[in-house]
Amino acid sequence: MSLTYVKDLPTPPHGRRRYIRPVGLVAWDSVVRKMNATSYHHLAGGWMGFSHVDIIQRGDAPSDIIATRKTVDDWLSEASDKLTAEAQLARLCAPRDDFATLSMAEPQIMGIVNATPDSFSDGGVNFAAEDGIANGLTMANDGARILDIGGESTRPGAEPVARDEEIRRIVPIIEALTAQGHIVSADTRHTNVMSHAAKAGAPIINDVAGFRDEGAEALLATLSQAPSGGYGIAMHMQGTPETMQQNPSYDFAPLDVYDWLEMRIEALRSAGVPRTHIAIDPGFGFGKTPAHNLEIINWTALFHGLGVPLLIGVSRKSSIAKLSRNEPATERLGGSLALTLRAIESGAQIIRTHDVAQTAQAISVYVQTLQHG
Repeated sequence: MSLTYVKDLPTPPHGRRRYIRPVGLVAWDSVVRKMNATSYHHLAGGWMGFSHVDIIQRGDAPSDIIATRKTVDDWLSEASDKLTAEAQLARLCAPRDDFATLSMAEPQIMGIVNATPDSFSDGGVNFAAEDGIANGLTMANDGARILDIGGESTRPGAEPVARDEEIRRIVPIIEALTAQGHIVSADTRHTNVMSHAAKAGAPIINDVAGFRDEGAEALLATLSQAPSGGYGIAMHMQGTPETMQQNPSYDFAPLDVYDWLEMRIEALRSAGVPRTHIAIDPGFGFGKTPAHNLEIINWTALFHGLGVPLLIGVSRKSSIAKLSRNEPATERLGGSLALTLRAIESGAQIIRTHDVAQTAQAISVYVQTLQHG
């Protein structure tokens, strides 16, 4: 892959698209209070604003990426297709609707409850239902607004779990936590498990495979007709957990992942899922090398162009150790927080983490620091 910045982009061949990445990011409150905000634009109705954009297109070879950087005003005034440019800007700026009753105008934390014996960093900790329930309640007390309950490990090389076993692991925890008023998501890629999780009270399905299992799209569409259910988070994963780290390859990871997620959003919408019920996750660590993961995290703002809430999950991932000193999973808090704050700076609305209390503190302090800069 090569990324080259140029003064002006050549006219793209017919059918070749342009992507828009917000840059020049600043805290929106600071802009409104201290600056002439007419030259700044609100990013997804959240806590950040932007003054410039990178306009990006693929070159003659798919892995040759060319880009130019413009102020938003110059981009709009120079665009050959002004209607498309205005629509792209509107999608970047539009406030996101509440997701499962949660405001997307501020960061929300999703706490990870793995009811498995073999998850990469906490396998066995929540395997007994009573332990999963207790830890979920602790995470909620520490600041998690969503509790993500999973019964199948999706670590690299993990083998599938029988559906009945996955259901047995997660349903009692979902029932107990929802009965106490907590918002729960079911972390599963299997339609049958999704159905049982929804019946147990989970309003959100968090699917690492992007709702590609047979019947998953239709099920989510049916669930979305209920007053408070049927919210789906579609994640990008190259391959399967068994194969995803066997030589992952991309032309340019952020654009390739963007295209894939866009297709999944359109597939869900075609099935009948409202856009307001869809969020996306670029899948940090799922079928990606450390270099791919760094590209994803540094290009997080690009994904706001999809017009839906954005979840980032970096907690304790192996790339942290590979970029540092090969620390074990339980000793990767510092790297997890560094990547999390990079995502927050790019406007990611939902952060998925094992370490809720520390993440909540870091986000709170960081956002206030931005706003009082």
